[in-house]
Amino acid sequence: MDAQQFKVLSDKMDAIIKLLALNALEGKQLKNQVLILSSFGFQPKQIADMLGKTPNHIRVLLHELRKGESQKEGEGGKNQTSQTQGEPNA
Repeated sequence: MDAQQFKVLSDKMDAIIKLLALNALEGKQLKNQVLILSSFGFQPKQIADMLGKTPNHIRVLLHELRKGESQKEGEGGKNQTSQTQGEPNA
């Protein structure tokens, strides 16, 4: 296979992968779409191209999603600490 044939095949596979990824997003909200595409390994620019948004918009959403996850983890730790502090020593 020469370089030109490889390029054509690679472009077609990229298009198929994008279509499959977009199909998985059907009916989901934008933040969930971004989260799914990011988990599939797409970069912010690729996600932006697929969703018709700017790369900066996607980066901001990813930051908000990560920030929300870290806050949830922090809250879980706080709840455990407060529960164990209120228990009498055995």
